[in-house]
Amino acid sequence: MRAIRQRTVRDILLEMKDRSELAVSLAYAALMYNDDEIADEVLELENELDDLRYELSVRTIVAGRSLEEAEELAAILEVGAAADEISDAVADLAKIILRGYPLHESISAAFMESEEIIGLVRLGEGAPLAGMRVSELYEPEKLAGCDILAVKRAGRWLFDYPDDLVLQEGDMLLLEGTREGVEAVRSLLGLPIRSRPERVEVSQESRELAHSLQVLRAHSELMVYLAYASMLMNSQAIALEVSRLEDEIDELHEEFEVKVLKGLAGKADPRAVVGLLRAGSAAERIGDAAHRMASVVERGVAIHEVLAAVVEESEESIAWVRVGEDSPADGREIGELELEESTGMEILAVRRGLRWVFEPKDSFRIRSGDIVILLGPPDGLEAALKVLGAEEIE
Repeated sequence: MRAIRQRTVRDILLEMKDRSELAVSLAYAALMYNDDEIADEVLELENELDDLRYELSVRTIVAGRSLEEAEELAAILEVGAAADEISDAVADLAKIILRGYPLHESISAAFMESEEIIGLVRLGEGAPLAGMRVSELYEPEKLAGCDILAVKRAGRWLFDYPDDLVLQEGDMLLLEGTREGVEAVRSLLGLPIRSRPERVEVSQESRELAHSLQVLRAHSELMVYLAYASMLMNSQAIALEVSRLEDEIDELHEEFEVKVLKGLAGKADPRAVVGLLRAGSAAERIGDAAHRMASVVERGVAIHEVLAAVVEESEESIAWVRVGEDSPADGREIGELELEESTGMEILAVRRGLRWVFEPKDSFRIRSGDIVILLGPPDGLEAALKVLGAEEIE
């Protein structure tokens, strides 16, 4: 019989949220680098999430005291199940790598345009970062401008680590930064460079498939962020937007599958075609899981205080803002605004009229009336509103 640790529902949910988000990042990094080690980490996280979901079920079942509270606690189980579904979807991405499926050129092309990437580095014996506090690495030159998203020590991922955490030999660091920054850290640690292939000419067909895959990925990740935001704000409007995006991602996934099967039939290695189809399917399944979370709010079920606390305790918050008519940002490129550098908030998406632009590039120009979705530390929102000349949408 599986042993159950004495933890609260809140603690279990926080851990599930962190691990499911980490699994998504690592799965796409595994595809980008075609890397077995990162893929193994994804499967390990998937197994941990299976255990956490079981533990959550047991804790939730014994917590209910009334029919009303049972409905609220059922919402917690829905969120837990959705987080587990996300991990199952990304595990399929990892298996593409571990089973030796050849990667079609469109998969590499899909990641070529990403301005920020994920890197995984291990501190070996005598590593120059060992013995340093995390706070000492905030200076850009120490980690080439990369952020440490999490630290793995003795088989356990640390997400909410203290600034005075001293790094040790054997620690594994999950980094986020530019391609050059991640490579610089790997070089500093004497590790082989896991750079993406240099830009090469790919067929028009592959470029179109790469774009479709990028759009699927961006939709699914935005849906996860919005699903958590709908619970945080108890907003049916945001939950309904997730529902609308779920219909959209279903159509995009179907179009992607048709493009793959029609365009590559008889032209590509069948196993490479299978890998492409699974990559598209994983994005669609992540979107479905996000919709499952948001449906709790959409149905009007009261958000249990434990669930609200979990979302509020996240180190990142989501805000919807509208750019004002006299905004100083009107007509300026995102890169010019240096929003993330000055406030810590990044732009996830921009809605202009009925059109969404996901993960807008630095060259994208902000316009008055745009609805912008921001992600970042809660204390950076006020400064971001000033930079954008915007007001938060309640």
